[in-house]
Amino acid sequence: MPAVAALTAGLALAAWAAGPGGAGPSSGACAPRGRARILYASDPSSVAANLMPDPATADDLRRWVDMLADSGVDLYDQEVYSQGWTAYWRSPKLEYDWRSQHRRFLPLLEAGTQPLSILIDQSHRRGMVFVAGFRMNDNHGLIAGRKGRGIARSFKEHPEWVLASPDPARPEMRSDCLDFSFEPVRNSLLDAMEELVGRFDVDGIELCFRDRAYFPDGAGRERGRLMTDLVRKARALLDRQGKAKGRKLLLGARVYDTLKECGDLGLDVPAWVSERLVDYLSPQDAMYSDFNAPYAEFAALTRESSCMLYPGMLPWSSLRARNRLANPLGPAEQRALAHTMYGAGADGISLYNHAVVMWNAPFYPQMLRTFRQLRDPARVAAGERHYVFDPTWAGQTLFGEDGRAATGSLKAARLSLDRSARRPRGEYRFNLYEDLGLAWGATLLLRGFGLTEDDDLAVRLNGRLVPDAAIRRTRAIGSPEDWTHVRRARGRALKTVPELGRVDLSRQPEPSFSTRWFELDRGSLRRGENVLQVELDRGDPRAADPIVIDELEVWVEPK
Repeated sequence: MPAVAALTAGLALAAWAAGPGGAGPSSGACAPRGRARILYASDPSSVAANLMPDPATADDLRRWVDMLADSGVDLYDQEVYSQGWTAYWRSPKLEYDWRSQHRRFLPLLEAGTQPLSILIDQSHRRGMVFVAGFRMNDNHGLIAGRKGRGIARSFKEHPEWVLASPDPARPEMRSDCLDFSFEPVRNSLLDAMEELVGRFDVDGIELCFRDRAYFPDGAGRERGRLMTDLVRKARALLDRQGKAKGRKLLLGARVYDTLKECGDLGLDVPAWVSERLVDYLSPQDAMYSDFNAPYAEFAALTRESSCMLYPGMLPWSSLRARNRLANPLGPAEQRALAHTMYGAGADGISLYNHAVVMWNAPFYPQMLRTFRQLRDPARVAAGERHYVFDPTWAGQTLFGEDGRAATGSLKAARLSLDRSARRPRGEYRFNLYEDLGLAWGATLLLRGFGLTEDDDLAVRLNGRLVPDAAIRRTRAIGSPEDWTHVRRARGRALKTVPELGRVDLSRQPEPSFSTRWFELDRGSLRRGENVLQVELDRGDPRAADPIVIDELEVWVEPK
């Protein structure tokens, strides 16, 4: 490595490990530790397929790294291995990713230049830490198989190493994921890591556990010791290689966003932290940004250690937001989620799958520029925030009942009111780390599917009744278009029209809904978990459908 690049790489690692930097986002928050705030995780193919020309040149790769550095990224994680394939580098022992998006690098490779070396060198020149990502399993294996190749031949030759689907008619439930019960599977990952770290000047490795399974169903907790042994060996090889290189090499882990899911899958995250095996954790859902994820339970582990916490921020809040509404997170939603992460004890933010929406305006590189806000808790707290609590996996039935994720956990929070019951009631829990004394105002909105304008609700927030006069309402979506329509209540006529601005792209129209909203005062919220209680006080006699409240939003305008 050139002297300048070596110096900047060393400074970047020193900054990563430095003491607390920056104030917490609001009163009562833990100050984030270290100086690194933004971790950008790039999957094997999105940038290659959508940003790189064909053929790609060294300058194209350098320009991509410059985009990240110019946007305030501290740690760049490029995923370079999945299911026995390598990406951005070639190995005499492993298969190179055969997919078309990776063939654009063949001219460089055939000329003796490893694209990975260019990414690493330019990252160091720009002062970024570079970690090489290893997908410990990858649900794209089955997709590739349907295109004629599938997972690497070394794995395909041992079908017993591949997890069987619980339903043989639906192989996509496991998607050719590998079974880490087998020592050769575990050793294959370690061998690939050893080769990569020995050949390239990486600053560390990230183990990406974002896929569907690592052990047979129900065996994760009993066999998790095998995965912990793999993590120990990964730590040992990095320590060994780091000693030879004269610097510490990082080990990160991208895991599911609840400790229960991690444990069920065989990922003993508390042990990894307590044994000082990992230098950072990035808890996240496989696909969506869950504003209600329990980031604080991870912070309770990391704050007692030197392990940093960089929760994952993904482009959409839910399957519904992605497929029905085509609505990725905008800057106000990103600030809200970052505010929650910092408030729960995060040290920074990890952007994952961000490149998947690079064709949404304002496109790359402008879309990356919001990272400058996200890296600064004070700027996050100074900007308008829009919290979106919606049912993460509602509409997904591949893994059982509606809303069940691949991990087996139900991720579709909802409050349901059965009209046939007497005064039905329910509650919805949501996390906020807001001090409304620092805001000009805040509003809470809830959408009830099956709710009409003539349903009267008793609403309580953290046990306090919200006065009915403070709650506004809309007509149900699908009502006749009538801008003169009013609803009469307490001797007054109140303008009531359907909610505007929601665009549903699905061919199958969503159920009719009505919206309620009210302003929040300083004493209405708790720091952390809040409870919204809703009771059907007097139902619309013309309505028959149950009421399902599974969308809640909060807007905060800071002073």
